[in-house]
Formats: sequence, structure tokens, C-alpha cells
Amino acid sequence: MKLRFHWNQDFSETESGEGIDLDCFSSMAGEIGLPEEIIEISFVSDQEIRKLNREWRKKDSPTDVLSFRYGSSLEEGTGDFAGELILSVETARKQALKEGHSTLEEIAVLLVHGLHHIAGHDHEIPEESNRMAEAEEPFRHRLSRYFRSRKETRS
Repeated sequence: MKLRFHWNQDFSETESGEGIDLDCFSSMAGEIGLPEEIIEISFVSDQEIRKLNREWRKKDSPTDVLSFRYGSSLEEGTGDFAGELILSVETARKQALKEGHSTLEEIAVLLVHGLHHIAGHDHEIPEESNRMAEAEEPFRHRLSRYFRSRKETRS
């Protein structure tokens, strides 16, 4: 798995990628079922994601993450990326406050969620939603342990 991050200097959490364990996400993506894919990941504002959400999903509101699957980068042999995740840092901040954890942890949770979408999971129908939640749970648990251990080492 190769993840191409587009860091956004408008947001301190994503200006350099510091604090985001890239090897961990590449490993998780492989476990999710995207072992050889190239996924692009961009961090944007609520305004930008709202525009994309309106254009692609006909929903005129910001969302936390949008996932797009373009096909296999291996099958096409072009080296182009197979999918794209677009995350709203502003929405991640709000959700992190609600959940009582850091924005980076929320971004990590959203990355896992988006990677599951690219792997074919969805949550529009209740039974699909349950399957997706079950598939995400072990990854969310690992992320929670990882961020908890980072907090403890800083204390």
C-alpha cells in the first residue's frame, strides 16, 4: 500500500504529517484489503468539502471524509492512484472535541473509515452499516491504544 498525503499548511495538525504514523496506515490499508493500491489523501476546510459533498453527493453541508474509488492502480498499470480520501480538518476538530480525544486521533479514525469505503464497505443500509462498523472496530481499537500510549509517554 502506498499512501500519498497532501499536507495542508493551513492546518497545524496536517502541515507536515508529524504525529501520523504512515507505516501504521499502510499496514492497516493492506489488512483492510488494499495491499498494493495507491491512495491519495488530502486535507481540506469545511468550505472545500462542502462544495465537493454538494457536487458528488447532492448534500449541501460539510462532512468529515469523502472517499472515491477509481479502480486498481495495478490493473491499469499506469501508476495512477486507485482512490482518494478527502478529509475536513475543521470537522475532525469538532468531532474530536465531542469524542474527547485529539484532532490527530480523529483524523486517524477518519482515515480508517475512508479506507474501508475504498475497500467497498458502506453504511447507507443498516445491515451494511453494522458490517462496516464491525470491520472498523479492531482498527479503531488499535488506534485508541496507540494514541493512549503516546499520551502516557508524554506525561
